[in-house]
Amino acid sequence: MLRPWHHSLVLDKNSTSSIHQQLIGHFRRMIEGGSWLAGSALPSSRDIAQRLRINRKTVSRVYEELSAQGLIYTQPKRGTFVAETRVTTSVAQNAYMHHQEPLLPALSIQHLIQKTSLHYTRRAALHMHKLQPYDYDATGLFSLRHMLANLLAHERRFLVSPEHIACGSWLTLQNALIDSLRLADEGLLLADHSVSQPLIRSMKKQGMTVIQLPATNGNQAQALAEQVEKYCINYPVSALWCDTSVLFSREDGESAQITFGQKLSDYGLLLIDDQRHRLPFSDTIPPLSSRYARSFMLGSLYGSFCDAFNLCYLTSNESLSAEFLAALNVQQQHASLLNMLAQSELIKRGEYKKLMTTIHHFLQENS
Repeated sequence: MLRPWHHSLVLDKNSTSSIHQQLIGHFRRMIEGGSWLAGSALPSSRDIAQRLRINRKTVSRVYEELSAQGLIYTQPKRGTFVAETRVTTSVAQNAYMHHQEPLLPALSIQHLIQKTSLHYTRRAALHMHKLQPYDYDATGLFSLRHMLANLLAHERRFLVSPEHIACGSWLTLQNALIDSLRLADEGLLLADHSVSQPLIRSMKKQGMTVIQLPATNGNQAQALAEQVEKYCINYPVSALWCDTSVLFSREDGESAQITFGQKLSDYGLLLIDDQRHRLPFSDTIPPLSSRYARSFMLGSLYGSFCDAFNLCYLTSNESLSAEFLAALNVQQQHASLLNMLAQSELIKRGEYKKLMTTIHHFLQENS
């Protein structure tokens, strides 16, 4: 890299772009435009932070994103360097403009998750290899359940026992949950209009009787409650599968949740609150599942980002049924257990919270 890097790296205090965006844009222009050649050493995050008088964590997040995009790489005890790139100057300018589109944050987040999770998957594999011959919890499942319980209590005000949490890939939890519902009750399942068609087909394929409710206008909670009541009067309905996070707002208060929960209780329905697409830090009110006893809540560590490493969890206010646990044990596979151990390592070492902070930073910039 050219020595006087600080001559070209200047922040515009009057710009509408954040410091993070300005740094990303500058580095991309210099690297993709050919001003900084492959193998050139980059200044440390400390040097940049001191020179620009900004928070060092901001520079670290910029370096993490550039590394996830393959523009730079880090060598332990040596420093950070420009990676090989074949982008020409003219192509670089077009590429930079394209990367200002809203699709970039999702791709960047996915790359960050993949990079971090791969590192901890390797650590987890070594850990499992060492502990498997013994009686330790080599899967990390015990620690992960406790960490998820603390996470839900702290971030979502949802108090749930670690013993009432199940973890795994979404397909694993989905098959186990549907099998347990099919074995426990012969009743009909109502699915909200937002439930995906592949999921409904999967439920029907496993022997469930499912009716999908049409979309409604106006007060969604009230409209859904009226639909549920109509079907409960005419059919033997046993469960409702929906996402309650879109039904209530902070303005609704607790009363709207209590009213909706009472309607479900009047007909003895099981609530399956599917919130896998939402990040654990994104809610301002506790989920309805924290108030309604007969309920499952489905969640995931990374929302809708990064299917390859996304780990899902299921919580229940009541003890998990023997049918569900039996079905879950049948579904579990070694790869899923290894992934759970890796996520346990991520949370334990504080890396998960860093990823969530980065994700929220990207989302706020593009909202």
